[in-house]
Amino acid sequence: MVCNISSFSICTYRQNTLNELRTNGHHFRAKGGRKDNFLHWGLGRCMEREKPSFIKGDEPGLAGKQGRSDLICANSNSSTVKIASVERQDGAYVPTVGRWGNEHDVTTSDEAAAPPSRPRPVVRSVSCTNGGPHGCVATGAGPDDGTGETELAAAVAVASRLPNGTHWIADDGDSYNLGAFDQTNGAWPIRQPLPLPKWSARPVTPFVVDKLWQYEDLIGLIETKLQRMLEETHYNTANNFVDFYRAYRGAHRHGRGELRTHFQHYTIPINRRHHMCVSLAMEIVSRIAEHHPDIARLFYLVSCEEALDETDSYIQHCEENGIEYAGSTLEKEHAMVAMKIVVGGREGVLILDPGYHVARAVTVMKDQKYPHTGWFTQSDEPHCKREYSYALHDLSSDYITWTERMTRGAKQQYEESLVYVARPYRTAIDVTVRRNLVYNFRSLLSRDAKGRVCAGLYFPVVPNPHDAQVTLFYDNANGTQVKQKCKFAQFKDPETIPDPVLAHLENLAPQLRMKLGDLIDLMVDLAESVHDVEFVQQVLEINNNINELSADN
Repeated sequence: MVCNISSFSICTYRQNTLNELRTNGHHFRAKGGRKDNFLHWGLGRCMEREKPSFIKGDEPGLAGKQGRSDLICANSNSSTVKIASVERQDGAYVPTVGRWGNEHDVTTSDEAAAPPSRPRPVVRSVSCTNGGPHGCVATGAGPDDGTGETELAAAVAVASRLPNGTHWIADDGDSYNLGAFDQTNGAWPIRQPLPLPKWSARPVTPFVVDKLWQYEDLIGLIETKLQRMLEETHYNTANNFVDFYRAYRGAHRHGRGELRTHFQHYTIPINRRHHMCVSLAMEIVSRIAEHHPDIARLFYLVSCEEALDETDSYIQHCEENGIEYAGSTLEKEHAMVAMKIVVGGREGVLILDPGYHVARAVTVMKDQKYPHTGWFTQSDEPHCKREYSYALHDLSSDYITWTERMTRGAKQQYEESLVYVARPYRTAIDVTVRRNLVYNFRSLLSRDAKGRVCAGLYFPVVPNPHDAQVTLFYDNANGTQVKQKCKFAQFKDPETIPDPVLAHLENLAPQLRMKLGDLIDLMVDLAESVHDVEFVQQVLEINNNINELSADN
């Protein structure tokens, strides 16, 4: 459906719209020019999973690596805390599971007596210049890399010095305390397309209640926070693609650069404006902590391997020598939040997955009895119905099987993923977010409180710029959804965007809670990046290498 703008001439409509934007103070970037301001960083990935079938080659060895020091954040020892009673709270909220909330006190621990592991050879390094672990300053690659400070470890060191009052959120209010989330870098062997994933050895403290209604109260509180967050945030893998491209071109203004080296040393920006699965996981924990900090401390990030061919062999492979030793074959392209629970003596896990727009707190009980969530409908569109189910795996309770059932007409298709919940995931940024940077599908999505994706844009990254196109979609006034495909070539210059396309952007911008001028700027930036053939070819090459890495999973 295309908006009717026949009453305007092309020149008049476009010129009036652009002039109005300028009158309101918006300044379009000059064609081909870029701001040198890297404050507006983004993240993205998780929509449209794929695992192409590749023949895996020889696994990369662990020889010939350069050194990089690691940073371990120290916390107190953990303890299990039982809840005797809670204060009930009611509100204008209809829960998807259970009834309503509680709070208690708990402390957590960090790594203690980690199991024996191989040395940690890496390619990036940190030097401590201020005489202590909190004075670590990252040493970047060279000036030609255009990366500045390249160490996640340095960010963690800075975050660990923040006041206690901002435990989960950094003092700028726009980023996260990475130390609180126990994030670090993974070892990066030569010829490995991604760093190796890493998990904490610290024990996980469960949330323990005697009565079922106490757990139902907790679910009510969490789902209220979760549904409000879904409505107030976007899933955004478009901005981080633009930011990655800008940083690359800033370092290689003249001629071809080596994207693989840039990718390896790139400092991944994390903020509270441009979200993908990892920052959404951090955001929901931060929001729960606003009123229930002791419950928030029980949550931890967990890793997910998506779209597996066979789950039993994957678990056997990971458990043979420990999951770290299987790291060179793991992609870990998704992350979510988990909390161990014990309800009336029965064990289970609470899962939150805002990265896949899941608007409920999913309960996974070991005995699969209430309050076990079971199958639920995630989305029901005319062309496809998606249903999810989460259950502890029969082979190992360290893993949750996430099953997706897709129904198209009379045809049903199943897909299984595995969530590793035994230990907190420490490389969600270094591995999962970094993997997203070179993924070949990007999106910017607005969700409602129930997880429905109601407006946004999405596009594949393709090798031929002439084939590059984007799909815009939004709800119109009568409640039906408008969907329009546009060639990216139409956005190369904001002054020449066709009137029908500009009308779609005008309708889409408020549903993304964006100013029209900012949305136009984003489209121009995306058009420039997808038309840079040399950049796109290298992105797709790295993406293919990562797909080959996990092709047998």
